[in-house]
Amino acid sequence: MLHAVPASPTEAPQAPARIVTGLYLRCLREARGTTLEDAAHAVGVSSSAVSRWERAESPIRKEALKTLLTRYRVVGKHADFLMLHMPPQSYSRDQRDEEGLARRAPHDCWADVADHEATARYIAVMRTASEVTQFCMAVPAGLRTPTYQQIVLAPDVCATPDEPVLGLPPWVHRVPWAAGQQRTVLLDETELTSGGSQPEVVAGQLRHLADLVSREESGVRGPVVRILPMSPLLFVHTVGPYAEVTLHGHRLVTSVGLFPFYETGSGAAQTMSAGLREAVAAACSREETYDRLVRAADTMQRRATS
Repeated sequence: MLHAVPASPTEAPQAPARIVTGLYLRCLREARGTTLEDAAHAVGVSSSAVSRWERAESPIRKEALKTLLTRYRVVGKHADFLMLHMPPQSYSRDQRDEEGLARRAPHDCWADVADHEATARYIAVMRTASEVTQFCMAVPAGLRTPTYQQIVLAPDVCATPDEPVLGLPPWVHRVPWAAGQQRTVLLDETELTSGGSQPEVVAGQLRHLADLVSREESGVRGPVVRILPMSPLLFVHTVGPYAEVTLHGHRLVTSVGLFPFYETGSGAAQTMSAGLREAVAAACSREETYDRLVRAADTMQRRATS
């Protein structure tokens, strides 16, 4: 298990709170139709400075962050939460010691517990990332049929939605999937036999995935879907669903349970990244993935009609 060697970072990574907050500022600005120039004027800086903040290429001053959040109508506990968790402007990870078994420096790991705003930020991260590699126990957002999505996002099934739904902040409904996103989805093989009480819906979902896999051969750009067998036991099987994303050139490991968390730079993040690389190498081939999806769909269909 975990034969992939964790890669050492080539440069000091940014704190995840900076990266995700930068994206949040951009999404809020675009949702409200505010230009970079208007945002820059509000805080008395250049538009390029605001752009660097949004891309986490430079740290934002806390006074500027508060001004922009107020302009975007984020006030009270949500603004206070971000202000509290942003690293000091002078913070740099390469000047900090790692501690504990996870080899974390201060600000390497951020638990975003801000209710619906946290959920919306997670959705924005997954949609906006230029690269995504994720291990899933169920078909993830963006690859679902409408009927399957109704099952997955039902309130009694999903405590934390991963798609924009009623009740989430309005701005997240305006966040599109990134054009040309390079996405690899490793779907646990248990999903092939988990029909529940609606095997016909699952059959349709499996055929949809098989169609996505078949398009790879024709050169059509899109997500790469692979079935990950339960044997051999891999690191990802012991950790559960998580992903590694690249956002504005920054790599983050992320997962969501009762709330989303993000991690960069630490030994734990490097190990989780290596675990995903190990899982990609152990996944079924494109041909085997297609065959297994089709066979599973046929089995589900027979179960539905029996």
